[in-house]
Amino acid sequence: MQAGDGPYTPEGGHTPVLSRTEFAERYRTASGQLWLVAVSIVRDAALAEDVVQESAIVGLEKLPQFDPRTSFEAWMGQIVRYTALNAVRRERRRESAGLMEADRPQERAAEQAKQDSAQPISTFGRLLADQKAFDAEVLSALEGLDETARACLLLRTVGEAPYARIAELLGIPEGTAMSHVHRSRMAMRERLLKRREGGAA
Repeated sequence: MQAGDGPYTPEGGHTPVLSRTEFAERYRTASGQLWLVAVSIVRDAALAEDVVQESAIVGLEKLPQFDPRTSFEAWMGQIVRYTALNAVRRERRRESAGLMEADRPQERAAEQAKQDSAQPISTFGRLLADQKAFDAEVLSALEGLDETARACLLLRTVGEAPYARIAELLGIPEGTAMSHVHRSRMAMRERLLKRREGGAA
């Protein structure tokens, strides 16, 4: 093989390309954790769904650039983070123009109904499988965390992701992910205890 021919594979070809079917399978496996990454940034369940779907489209468009021998979660996690940040900027522009509520009344009404009927999250951040709604008390406490810390906590406690996977999804060192989870748990417990003590006074 001459220089410039690209990485050699055991099959004798160049860099392999993930098929659309393989992409769909990997995407389905990772979608729950990708949603947690998105919601930690946009802080809106319905908008997070939109972000993950938009990210899938972007991923398909960029599929020839992805090397399937590398981490799919790290690659899609980066796409989701960028897409979510862009969505936040769009929403802020819409808010400033007074258009957001006019444009999304049905989606927000449906999401509110879902939240009203959902069981609350526990003090330790655990949700039932596939449950994507938080009670007002815990949601307020989550708001006090920065985006990365919030994502680490949700991925660990809700998504039950190992620290290595959290690190891949967020593009941070594994030790940093562990530190974020530990500090966020302590901060959440402290905030919730203070709120409950204040309510009982």
